[in-house]
Amino acid sequence: MHNDFSALSKSSQWVLQDIRSWFASDLGRHVLKTELAMLEQLLPGLFGYHLAQFSVQDSVLHDASPIQNKIIINLEKTKAGLVSNPTQLPFANDSIDVALLHHLLDFAESPQKILREVARATLPMGHIVIVGFNPMSLWGAWRTIVRSTRYKSVAPWNGAFIRPGRLMDWLNLLDFKIDRAQYSIYRPPVSQYLGDVNDYSHGVSRTLNLPIGSVYVIVARKHVGAVHSIKPVWSRHQAFGRLSAVRSVKHDSLTKVEHDSGQRER
Repeated sequence: MHNDFSALSKSSQWVLQDIRSWFASDLGRHVLKTELAMLEQLLPGLFGYHLAQFSVQDSVLHDASPIQNKIIINLEKTKAGLVSNPTQLPFANDSIDVALLHHLLDFAESPQKILREVARATLPMGHIVIVGFNPMSLWGAWRTIVRSTRYKSVAPWNGAFIRPGRLMDWLNLLDFKIDRAQYSIYRPPVSQYLGDVNDYSHGVSRTLNLPIGSVYVIVARKHVGAVHSIKPVWSRHQAFGRLSAVRSVKHDSLTKVEHDSGQRER
């Protein structure tokens, strides 16, 4: 296990603290409440023995899961959970049934490397659940504007905001098939316009699933083709039963045949 921040953008502790502080704000709490509502709909259908949560904040997100053995992987020491670099997980191959990645890829320097490592530890037919910010949304447009100002290094606008389609391509290359993609939060990132109720329990988020929601949850299942050994089919006949010996032709006999043939032609 490692206690470093090499997987985070800026490679420093203040980035993680900045993201955590944002999730404690009014806007961040609204996002977290909405994401929890989405996970409460999705996690009960994912089964297994082991679930691992990876998040840039401290709240428990897996309470709705029926899985008994749940563990939280932290990026630094906290009151509970393990501390590990997400690019070097302390898990054996094919050992996790459900891996929950909460905005980790948004703020990682090497999101593909993290995804490969999580895929390695995920069991065949296991699931990866990814929560992220959608750049193809109002919040994505807001991020583009903010990044041209002096607030470009402020969370969450300093995140990558990975496009869902790109993320699905990465998962497909790792032998994952997309089960579903759920979107939510269609309002601008302004607290007074969001209200007290999470976006997923009413309005557009509940009736429609438009791919322009500001946050998404992607559920993917690992499909690894089974390798079957093919046994050779042996004939009951002897291996050389149908072969017969052929007498070699001597040079003298061959010369005689050619001489006789030449005389007949004359």
